[in-house]
Amino acid sequence: MNILVTLDDNYIRPLFIMLESLFYHEKSRMDIYLLYSNVSEDNRKRLHTYIKKQGSRLIPVYVKDDVFQNAPVFRYFTKEMYYRLLCSRLLPETEDRVLYLDPDILIRGELKPLYEKDFQGRQLIGMEDYAINHMLTEKKEAIGFHKEECYINSGVLLFNLNKMREAFVLEDFIAVLEEYKDVVSYPDQDLINLYFKEDRLIGERIYNYNTGYGSVAGMLAWALGLKRERKEPVIIHYMGSSKPWQVDYYGKYFFEYYHYLKKHLSWKGKILFFFKPCYVAAKLGKALVRRSRAFAENSERRDAI
Repeated sequence: MNILVTLDDNYIRPLFIMLESLFYHEKSRMDIYLLYSNVSEDNRKRLHTYIKKQGSRLIPVYVKDDVFQNAPVFRYFTKEMYYRLLCSRLLPETEDRVLYLDPDILIRGELKPLYEKDFQGRQLIGMEDYAINHMLTEKKEAIGFHKEECYINSGVLLFNLNKMREAFVLEDFIAVLEEYKDVVSYPDQDLINLYFKEDRLIGERIYNYNTGYGSVAGMLAWALGLKRERKEPVIIHYMGSSKPWQVDYYGKYFFEYYHYLKKHLSWKGKILFFFKPCYVAAKLGKALVRRSRAFAENSERRDAI
């Protein structure tokens, strides 16, 4: 199995956690391709040692950092997010597919059913972004998608390397990037959706499951045990700016993540996480206050009408 990761030094700890969950559920030998421009030699050595102990192989591939020098980058996004699109150029021609995985995910089951899917002649397989397709439709409409068109999340992508070597043109992708760079909300993800719109398949959502609640009501329903997934996720994706390695994270599946995280924490970090309920309670309180204020304002508007 070929796995692809692209990141910088800031995401090394989450990468280790993702890999630990991957090796726990996948016992076969894997080649882990790391496309990078800003990962230190020390971190590469640490990754090499750990992956070798698991019976697999790290294959680091340096990318010149001027390839996407004009690409839009903001908030917590980095230029490395674009590197996955170079996989058909930089991976050996003997490889026919590779599974890209974001570092902010957790593996909870076997990936072979996803990895071995039939591409049906398409360049990639991705899973729908539930939040954008059902709650934030204005985000995809801003880049020309209709409400009924499926927008995929770029955190888990299965690339058809043979088809990409024939059909993917980097210069064309960069042209799309230039055309839409002023209106994108999620840089590489919006552009991947635009470029591959007619040449992708949609996979099962269990292979890229968003940990968000959708609303305050959804959050409370989950906390009270009134709402659970219909199918257990195989891949949990901790989307958004709030991450489970941050002490104020209050999304789903924190304790599963903490099972892996705790061994990477310093004693100071462990003390901070001991007080996590206080941080979470404060954040939930703020969310409820915002919700109640919005409800009150809407009521006042209705009364005024």
